[in-house]
Amino acid sequence: MPFPPLAHRLPWHWLPAGVVALAGLVASHALWEHQQRQLDALRQARFERQARSAADVLQQRMLAKTDLLLGMRSLLVVNPGLSRSDFERVAGGLQLEVNHVSVRNLHFTRHVPAGQRSAFEEQARSNAHLDGSLPSSFRIHPALEQPEYFVVDYVWPREGNEPAQGLEIHSQPANLEGMLRARSTGALVASAAFALAQDREDRSAVNLRMPVFVPAGAGEPPRFLGAVGAIVSVDRMIESLRRRGYLDGLELAVRDIGPTDAPTPQQGRLLYRGGALAEGQESVGYSIAVGGRLWRLGFAPANSFAAPQELRQPALFGAGALMITALLTALVGQLTRRRMQALAYARLAGRAARESETRFLAVFNQAAVGMVQVNSDTGELVRVNQRFCDILGYTAQELGALRMQDISHPDDLPRSQALLQRMLDGEVAEFRMEKRYLRKDGSSVWVELTASPMRPDGGPARYHVAVVHDATQRKQAEEELRYLAYNDLLTGLPNRRLLLDRLEQALSLSARHQSCGAVLMLDLDHFKTINETRGHGAGDRLLRSVAARLRSCLDDDATVARQGGDEFVVVLKELGATGTDAARQAEEVARAILEAVREPFVLDGGEPHHTTLSIGITVFNGTREPADELLKRSELAMYEAKAAGRNTLRFYDPQMQAAVAARVQLEADMRAGLATGQFELYYQPKVAHGKIQGAEALLRWRHPERGFVPPSEFIPLAEECGLILQLGQWVLHAACEQLARWAAEERLAGLTVAVNVSPRQFHEGGFVAQVLEALASTGADARRLRLELTEGMLLQDVEDTIAKMVQLRGYGVGFSLDDFGTGYSSLAYLKRLPLHELKIDQGFVRDVLTDPNDAAIARTIVALGTSLGLQVTAEGVETEAQREFLERHGCHVWQGYLLAPPLPRERFEALVHEHGTAQGREDY
Repeated sequence: MPFPPLAHRLPWHWLPAGVVALAGLVASHALWEHQQRQLDALRQARFERQARSAADVLQQRMLAKTDLLLGMRSLLVVNPGLSRSDFERVAGGLQLEVNHVSVRNLHFTRHVPAGQRSAFEEQARSNAHLDGSLPSSFRIHPALEQPEYFVVDYVWPREGNEPAQGLEIHSQPANLEGMLRARSTGALVASAAFALAQDREDRSAVNLRMPVFVPAGAGEPPRFLGAVGAIVSVDRMIESLRRRGYLDGLELAVRDIGPTDAPTPQQGRLLYRGGALAEGQESVGYSIAVGGRLWRLGFAPANSFAAPQELRQPALFGAGALMITALLTALVGQLTRRRMQALAYARLAGRAARESETRFLAVFNQAAVGMVQVNSDTGELVRVNQRFCDILGYTAQELGALRMQDISHPDDLPRSQALLQRMLDGEVAEFRMEKRYLRKDGSSVWVELTASPMRPDGGPARYHVAVVHDATQRKQAEEELRYLAYNDLLTGLPNRRLLLDRLEQALSLSARHQSCGAVLMLDLDHFKTINETRGHGAGDRLLRSVAARLRSCLDDDATVARQGGDEFVVVLKELGATGTDAARQAEEVARAILEAVREPFVLDGGEPHHTTLSIGITVFNGTREPADELLKRSELAMYEAKAAGRNTLRFYDPQMQAAVAARVQLEADMRAGLATGQFELYYQPKVAHGKIQGAEALLRWRHPERGFVPPSEFIPLAEECGLILQLGQWVLHAACEQLARWAAEERLAGLTVAVNVSPRQFHEGGFVAQVLEALASTGADARRLRLELTEGMLLQDVEDTIAKMVQLRGYGVGFSLDDFGTGYSSLAYLKRLPLHELKIDQGFVRDVLTDPNDAAIARTIVALGTSLGLQVTAEGVETEAQREFLERHGCHVWQGYLLAPPLPRERFEALVHEHGTAQGREDY
């Protein structure tokens, strides 16, 4: 009687296979879900980084408009009666259509009391435009009766903004609210969005407005003159950012939430929404403050922020796991079936074994994952499938001549051999691991390996099966995330996070070995200049070149990291048992770095670029301060190096902290002194042929508690913190006012006044306009004003320098070259400069009678200046013998303590009346 079908007799033989299948499905789903979460996290991180960058750029663009308004407000503060043509000339020079395409116009809205309305309209119609035409049709519109008016008086450009001229902004509630808030707060204020009178289609326009207050009478508060404003189109600004690539892959919506001091958040008004962005679709939001209002930026991804191969990765992992599950399920089912058949059907054992072997081979050869049958004793590859060959790049015949040890990475072989032995010994049923195989081309590939023994008769396993899945893409994604977390993307150096970790390790090592190390803070000198003159791309290339050079001149044991911006940090370990030894070795390394960076850098095949470093050094022994404190100390030392002239190094000194605190207090006092009138001008007489020709105006600070603060103490600080611009503008205006007052007195009318100009002030874009405005607002004679420049500042941008000097010389302003002979003047440039005077530095005059070299230099400068038709003036003349020497050699103009030190105005005027004045040339 034949046996019944096996499936009918023993249906439960599939139970182990079902358990394997269920476990495999659960594991496959978990693997797919894990990969999907990793992919989603990577995409979200990239999206948020792009959105954060776009939000920062948008805020920077809005802040850039503040600089426009500050300049226009300063113009009106110093000259409240500024004419329409002067306003349009200055505004036209800003080139809005090139530099600020989102600015629809710049305008000045004037405050007009109701009783002055008619007089104001009459005066406005007689105030000519830049082209000489008169706004004869100027009137306040709409014709509303108000106790006070806010009227758009000046506007630039005129074309396209004609309806705005004369507009009374009570007719625009959003605009009016911004004006009132600006007057009450005295700060920059942004209006809510409103429709423009000249373009009602653009409803995304906002008005950035800055109030203008001018001094009133004594004891009276400043008078509100009006406000300067810029109409900014949010649509244009965002489209400009999109064209420049800042919004690549992003959709953006911008809402004006309302004033920042609003009691509760508001829904806000929509200023901009990308065409493909639906309401409520934004997934990331950032808030920025714009002129006292809060804007909410909502971003949504416009693409997946993942490569196609990354998007397919979870599915591939899941499919591979399912294939392995199917394979293992079939294998377990077949093995179980074979075992049961062996027990229940002895007569059918041979045929069942052959059928099982056939099915195994089919699965083996057609599997989507790599499979290999291995001789467990020798490691020989008995049988491989095509997928395994593809992973390693060999043919099946080539692999047949190799062993598992030949294709395993040497670093991974001991662990895999140990796990294999445990499996063969029966300690584990199978083993899984991640390891590297060596491809035919010599490269390595990461795989996920699962090995199972083959025990056909229940005895020792002579063979085992390895199932291999290519894990290269997953490893690359993990490495990319790890790299982004700990490295600077621009230079490839460790970032601050990894730097702190390395520094903590160095501190632990120092404490354990009782040795000292050092932290070096490096900052590029004048890095801002290359960004401003050659663009941020050149700045980035310079940072990468500096990073490469730092790596090349440091040992592998040292850590070099990028702290941020143009700052780098070097951590040196094991420098010696004492702080003295460590300091000596750290100094050697620092000087080697300084020397390496001094070599020129060639950026994009252009002209060589020279740069230098300032280095601050802190020595540590691992038992005192945390890592953050060491970085702060090194930063203090680095700033001391900058203060010492840059291109040098300084060690941390506990006194630095006190010095920094004193500098901070001095800066605050200086700002207060500028606001409360503590600064004044002293005048040092300049003598020509025994008569006083003029004076050099020198700034003095009378501190209410400290008395006179030396200029050598506060001038360098003003240069560093930016106050030099305000101080220079004040000195220029005060000197012009004094010239105008002296012009009314017969004996003082012929005096000239020389004003020292700082490099930063001279190279400002609006310097020429500042000088002309000071002359125009005070009524001073330009021919009596001298601007003293140094040699170094003239050579920073020669063509721009000459253009500015020629323009001012055309108005009559004269130029002196101060401290001549101490810099690096080129005679080729010197003859092109429209100078009036060379000044011999007092360092040469001091020893002119005792040092032959100084005497020769002084004579040479006199001869050079005379041959160029320039007046030559000696500084620091203290003795009659010095004066006589200079006069014998043709120098008849001098200043110094021989006659008088710098004097207050009253004493200087008395000295002039006593000695008389020399009538100098006026046609230069």
